[in-house]
Amino acid sequence: MAGNVYIFAGGGTGGHLYPGLAVAEALAKRDPAGRMVFACSNRPIDRRILDPLPYAIVPQPVRPFPGKPSGWPGFLWAWAKSASLSRRLLADLKPKAVLGLGGFAAGPVISAAASRGIPVALLNPDAVPGKANRLLAGKADVIFTQFEATTNVFPPDLHERIRCVGCPIRSLFGAATRDEALQHFGLRGDRKTLLVFGGSLLAEALSEAVGQLVGDLGTLAHTWQVLHITGSSKAEAIDQALRGAGLHTRTQGFCDRMDLAYAASDLVLSRAGAVTVAELAATGRPGVLMPYPYHADQHQRLNAAALVDCGCAIVCPDSKNAADNAATLRGRMLPLMRDIPALDRMAAAARKFQGRRAAENVADWLLAAGASEG
Repeated sequence: MAGNVYIFAGGGTGGHLYPGLAVAEALAKRDPAGRMVFACSNRPIDRRILDPLPYAIVPQPVRPFPGKPSGWPGFLWAWAKSASLSRRLLADLKPKAVLGLGGFAAGPVISAAASRGIPVALLNPDAVPGKANRLLAGKADVIFTQFEATTNVFPPDLHERIRCVGCPIRSLFGAATRDEALQHFGLRGDRKTLLVFGGSLLAEALSEAVGQLVGDLGTLAHTWQVLHITGSSKAEAIDQALRGAGLHTRTQGFCDRMDLAYAASDLVLSRAGAVTVAELAATGRPGVLMPYPYHADQHQRLNAAALVDCGCAIVCPDSKNAADNAATLRGRMLPLMRDIPALDRMAAAARKFQGRRAAENVADWLLAAGASEG
């Protein structure tokens, strides 16, 4: 294979893959002859995101860490298969550097690369590192983070390896125009747009809460419309109910043009994944954030803190009950939708909260690491 090879290891969610894609884009501009290979998971979301792109894809059988003892035999079998695949991949491609994207699919390749002395970097855009990154951190030459506070979550002996650069974001974010976005989704230009988005795994809790707010949202039908991106089994019923309340609405099961979705929006109701938080900042959109409630470390709540502190987002806790969530949104989001000056102030604050050149900084390190090994 001609040119330098760079392996991007990880996947399983868009939150792991999209920052890697941003780095791959920046790296391709610096090393046009370079080849990018994504060693991802075998989850359908990975292929859905990666298949349309010009990168080689190597799905791995590796599985997440099991929560019960009964899951360990299958996990160990899948790990052994992935470890063998990783060793062959590294031997065949001889990559100049490997970038870990986080998640269980990063483990086998990062472990094999570190044992061979190949330069290794980790992306850690969440405020609190996940289990995989905590286990792999000691194998990395450098760890790229989004938040300054993340440094103190890692052991002190790793602090000198940490570089806070922000979260890599694809260049298309911020480039789309509102008119282009409205036309793409079939939205009206005389309405403000509420974007409801649950992340790449399409949180059903947000959809259920919106479903219980149909009557309330209907009172705003003369000034607002809804772009609903959801994989919920109840999506069609919710869509019909919103239309019945007089709202102009568009519903999609999956959106591969989130740049246009943000460009069309005036307010975003979403989870608080690291990438979503970074995309809100990059596009200057105010947010109502409902952090995922099932993580023990509550890292999505911590992800949201930076946006809350700068005044461009509010947090509504997910109580794990649709009626309670709807009540919270009724008390916090709906008044905001009626207070356009407050919404404008949040948007202005969001525009000031711009990210750093994270993708370029990570790409520069990979290129320099590769050059040092060449």
